[in-house]
Amino acid sequence: MKTLLKQENCFIRQNVNDWKDAIHVACKPMVEQNYCTEEYVQAVFESTEKYGPYYVLCENLALIHASNKAGVNDTQMAITVLKEPVRFTPDGWDVRVLVTLVAKDSTSHMKGIMAVSCIFENQYKVERILNAADGKEIYDLFVESAEEFEKSN
Repeated sequence: MKTLLKQENCFIRQNVNDWKDAIHVACKPMVEQNYCTEEYVQAVFESTEKYGPYYVLCENLALIHASNKAGVNDTQMAITVLKEPVRFTPDGWDVRVLVTLVAKDSTSHMKGIMAVSCIFENQYKVERILNAADGKEIYDLFVESAEEFEKSN
């Protein structure tokens, strides 16, 4: 997780305007740091138009991603926690944690994804993320959970 996620890529925001703004906000650090290009962000929008918001995995969690063939330069993750939820469809779940994944291949990020799923299986950990005070606390929670996952497997 420490290579997949940097502390400076963990953020807290009050809100976003809508789901499209959520995607722009969540992907912004990945574009700014050249892990991907705007082509990647557009691929997320195109996939959403075609398949719907398939990346909203459960209440509070959207794992925003697109094909590794669309403007990907390197593998990295970003976490944006929203104080006010956003919905990607009118009847969909409230989402407050936007996990953006940019992956240059189909394997290098798998342990990180498994760690994210372990976090969202544990309501206590979810509450800790939703109530985090700053980006460092979010980062520490994800790293701690990834380490726990590594030890158990």
